[in-house]
This record gives sequence, C-alpha cells and structure tokens, in this order.
Amino acid sequence: MNSEDQENIAPVPEENAPEVKALFNVEILSIIKEAQSKHGLRHNHYQRYREYCSRKLQRLRKVLNFKMGDKRKVTPKKITENVFNDARFIMMMVMTCERAWSTAMELKQDVESNPRKRHHMIERFRKSVKIANELVELCENSARVNARTKLECQAYCSYITGVLMFEQQSWVKARDNFQKTQTIYHKLAETLSKEEQRVYEVMVKEVNPNVRYCAYMIDDKSAMDDLVHLHSTNRQDPLLADKLDSLIAESRERQASTMSELVWRKRTIRVKNNKVRLFLIGVKDLDANLTQADNNDRDGKIELYDNALTECKDAIQVTKDDIKSDPNSKTGGEVSDLQFLHSYLSYLRLTKMIQRNLLVVEDLKTRAPELRLDEAGDASPVVTTGKKQVRPVDFIRLYDSMLQNLNDLANLPGLEDDAEMRSEIDVQQLAFKAYRCFYAAQSKTNDKCWTEAMALFDRVLVHARSAIDAFQLFTPVTPIMVDIDSLQNLVETIAFNQYRVHAAAVLSTTKLTSDEGASIDRKKPLMERLEQYDESVNMSAKAADASVMSSVFPPPFQPVPCKPVFFDLAQSQIDFPSLESKLKSSTQQRSGIGGLISNLWGGWGSKK
Repeated sequence: MNSEDQENIAPVPEENAPEVKALFNVEILSIIKEAQSKHGLRHNHYQRYREYCSRKLQRLRKVLNFKMGDKRKVTPKKITENVFNDARFIMMMVMTCERAWSTAMELKQDVESNPRKRHHMIERFRKSVKIANELVELCENSARVNARTKLECQAYCSYITGVLMFEQQSWVKARDNFQKTQTIYHKLAETLSKEEQRVYEVMVKEVNPNVRYCAYMIDDKSAMDDLVHLHSTNRQDPLLADKLDSLIAESRERQASTMSELVWRKRTIRVKNNKVRLFLIGVKDLDANLTQADNNDRDGKIELYDNALTECKDAIQVTKDDIKSDPNSKTGGEVSDLQFLHSYLSYLRLTKMIQRNLLVVEDLKTRAPELRLDEAGDASPVVTTGKKQVRPVDFIRLYDSMLQNLNDLANLPGLEDDAEMRSEIDVQQLAFKAYRCFYAAQSKTNDKCWTEAMALFDRVLVHARSAIDAFQLFTPVTPIMVDIDSLQNLVETIAFNQYRVHAAAVLSTTKLTSDEGASIDRKKPLMERLEQYDESVNMSAKAADASVMSSVFPPPFQPVPCKPVFFDLAQSQIDFPSLESKLKSSTQQRSGIGGLISNLWGGWGSKK
C-alpha cells in the first residue's frame, strides 16, 4: 500500500496489543481535499479524479483482503461491525462515495449537449448518498471510532446529500443539509489548532454560495446581491456555475424591462434596444462589484473590466446598426437620441479602458524600480517574482493609450459645447502627460542621456504643477481618474531626481587626463592632497581592493621644549631651530659604531 493511503489515518493496534485500544481517527476532509487538488480537480478534471479513486479502492481492498467476489462474478459485500477492525475501512467507503460523486460531476459537464445523461448523473449521486449514509451508520454504532471522525462522517454525508437535493431542486432540503455541513465544520475548526483550521474554514466558505442560492430559490430576495458578488469573483462552486449565469441573466432581464431612459450630461436619452439595456444594468453591477472587491486583487478587477468592455463593444455595434436604420440620424442637424446614446456608450468604453489601464499601471509599479534614483543616477532595482522585468517603455505605452482615449472623449458627438467636460479632460491630460514625461525621463536616465533627462524632468514639473493648480480651481462633475496626492508626490520625487541627474551629468563631463593622473602621488594621505581629484580611486565600500590612506596615524613627532615655559608671552612667536640634522648624524654615527663592532666580532668568530 502506498504512503498516501496511510496519510492522516491513525495506526491500528496489533493483535497482541493491550486491552485499551486506540480509537480510529480519520481526517476525512483533509484527505479528500488533498487528493482532489493533486489528482485533477484543480482544473475540474473529474475523469482523472475518478480514475484515481478506482485505483485507490483497488489497493485498499487488496490490503484489507476485502474482495468483492472472484474473477468470474462480483458479489457485493457490506462492511459490518464484525469486519470493521481497521480504520482504512472508513477510507474505503469514502473513496467509493468520491468515485460515484466524481462520475456524476463528469456527466454533469455533458448534460447540456446530451440531456439523456442527466438520469445517469442523478443515479450516481444517489449511490454516493447511499454509501455515505452507510458510513455514518457504521461509525455511529461502533465504539472503535472517536468523536471527531463521527462528526466528519456526518458533515461529509450532509454535503453529499445536499448536492443530490440541489440537483433535484429540493431547495429547502438542500439548504438544510448545506447548513448542517457548515455548522459541523465550523464547530470542528474551533477545537483544532490554527494549522488544521484552515481546511475547514475554506470548506465553510465554499458551501456558502450554495446556501445563498437555495435561499434565493426559496424566495429570499435578499440573497440576490450576495450571489451577484460571488458570480463576479469567479470563486463559486462548480455546481453553481451554470445556474448563476442563468440567474444573473434572468435578473438583468427583469430590470431591463423596467428601464426605458437615462439621463446623461443634462439630457434624457430613450433606450429602446434590450441588449443595450442589459449592458447598462451590467455597468451598475460592475461598479458595485469593484467596490466590494479586494484592493489587492488587481487581476480580478482587470478581468471584470475586460468582460464589461466586451459587452460594451457589442452594445455599441447594436447602436450603430440602429443609427443606420433611423431616419432622424441621417440628417446633418442636431444630434439625435441614438447618436447621443452612441456617444454615451463610447464614453463608458473609453473611461473603463482608462480605469483598466490605471490598474495595470498600479500592478506594474509593484514590480518596477522605485521612482527615486540611487547615488549613481540609476533607478533602484527591485526583486522580481518570476515575471517579465518592467521597463519605463511599458508605462509610456499605457499613458499614450490613455491620452489617446481622452482625445477621443473630447471629440465625441454632442459634447463639443460642453465646457465642463472639456475642462475635466484637459486637467487629466496634463496629469497623464506629466507621468508619461516622467517615465520618458527614467528611460533617458537608464540610457545615460543626462541632458534629455533633465529637460524631461523640467517638463514633468510644468505639467504636474499646472494639473495641481487646475484641480484646485474647479469642482469636477464626474469622478476624476487622477489622484491629486500622487501628483504632489511626483513633484517631490522630481526635485530629488533632478539633483541626482545633474550630479551624474557633471561627473560624466569631468575627465582626468593621463598627465594629471601620473603627477598624483597616491602614497600621500588624502589630508595632505585635498586640492587634487583622483577619479581612479574607488572610495565605495563595495571595492575590496580600495587602499586609500586618509591620514597618517600615529602623527609624526614634533620637537617641544624639555620643560614648559610658564608666562612666556613670546613663546608663540619664536621659531625653534630644526634638530633633524642632529638626529640624522646621531643615527649615522650609531650605525657606524655598530657596524664596526659587528665587523670586529665577525672577524674573531669567522672560520677560514
């Protein structure tokens, strides 16, 4: 038997063990979730998981010597109290339930294309429920199973029963079974350590969408908002995927039937096309989902924007087709309602594209170098997480796209005389130009083009300060997509970076000639040659071979009077004679006498 069959199962005592035997302890939920994640269910591959359950069942039956007949025919057998002497019998029954459940889920994926498979799917669910009930009965009537395992069996049986009731549309029974599952797992999590609690808490959250859907189908309309939010997060149970899609569509259809007009830029627009109505209702749901979404889940928000932009594209195309067949839109006079509706849909598409690109910019900033520069004038590096390295060109491309979107907004039909809209667009253009110039300056800094970088940094200050002043002069009617605090931080960053780039530019133009470098006596300490600049010496701590003497230690001796002279006012004006000549002569005389003595001793002691 493999090691995975022994996992999370308490060992069974041997025959010669003492009378006090250990109770069977099987962590059913942990074993199931780990097996599902390793064998296909991470990608909803139910066939692969079903094959794994069959292989494991075969291994368990072989180890436990629990044969279901012989080679000629199959003779089903039940696990009774008499043969229930091993904890692995519990896992054998759980794997039988899992095999039937995975077969039913595999058939569920093909029900729409082949409705005849639905009956087979229901039968597989019923078999799974039947074996789960037998497992609960076996554990409840046995004194060999501990309390935790009994509760796990009850929770597992309630969940499988809830799935069957859900498919049979018995909403009250399904809700009761799912709630029982949540209650048991929640109580179990409270009694376990933090490491073991996580799998139970996750399971409670996974069952919650099923409970809310059952509540909605029992005419609890308050559950609708929760279901819409769960649908937008893409974290619903696979059992609910198709049902939530149809539920959201039905809800929007009901809202669309009551929607006949909208008001935008002080003008009332009639909406006749049902597809456009559905999109406009979806935009409201999008704003609500973005508000409830986690701020750190940028990928999820970007996916929401992509889905909304796809629906917006279809709505715009439908409106274009209506304009072609509308006689009022063919005249060259005032903008018709359909044309103004087309402008409104284009406005939504352009603004959502800008908001999506701003989310991409925020995501790139988490992986991009910091805005300030280091001592060498280069951008500070960051640790990448296996993704492609971010360059300033990536930001420039995004801001170019956003500036183009703002230009398209200003040219929409029906908005030529809207001064408020034009002011809002101009302010946002100044802010986006400031950011684009900033990243262009970063790119020039990386290329060591200091002059161009300085000019671009000056241009950033002009655009940023103009945008900040414009923000303070008017109150926007629609939400502005630029953060004023971010612009002020950008101005502070530019002031810092300008000094760095200016210093790097000066150093790049300062070159030491070969003659000047040769004339420098590098053996002298730096304190004695402060007027000389030596570029070849690396003073950074990273240079291991840097040997530069800043000063002499200990300092050289200087002659002083033997006895201090007190109250001598003229002592500071007296130049004492130098004693170096006497010191040298005494040293030479001492060396001469020593040499003579050494020669004499050498002569007496030498061998010839």
